[in-house]
Amino acid sequence: MRKITFFLLATIAGLVGLFSYRTSLGDAVPHAGSANASTPSTAPPPVAIAGGRVVDGDAVVTDYGTVQVRVTFAGGRIADVEVLQKHTVHEHSLVLNELALPRLREQVLEAQSAEVDTVSGATATSRAYLGSLQSAIDRAHLR
Repeated sequence: MRKITFFLLATIAGLVGLFSYRTSLGDAVPHAGSANASTPSTAPPPVAIAGGRVVDGDAVVTDYGTVQVRVTFAGGRIADVEVLQKHTVHEHSLVLNELALPRLREQVLEAQSAEVDTVSGATATSRAYLGSLQSAIDRAHLR
């Protein structure tokens, strides 16, 4: 009877731990400016490139930090996406950045849209990147 009680309690504790584990801290929240509302954005101002238009997306704040992109448009298409700000809160965020950000850029350039899949394991980063990208597309009136 003691073994059954022990295993039952261990199972309950394991289930509680499993269901309380958070793999993602929810949706990214767009925020014009920077991660801290009292501090102005440190991102450099956009510079027009010959033959193209450069538009900065919103800085998107998540629990892991802020993500912001700069989009270069040429001939009505997305020519390049540059990351101005990225998650740096945890060492794990740095690893995810190396994996997710180049993959997102590649998908966006291929799709010519912010409507691409998020990178598995980097959902918050992906949502923030794509949210910032969409705001830049909206500003450039290229939907």
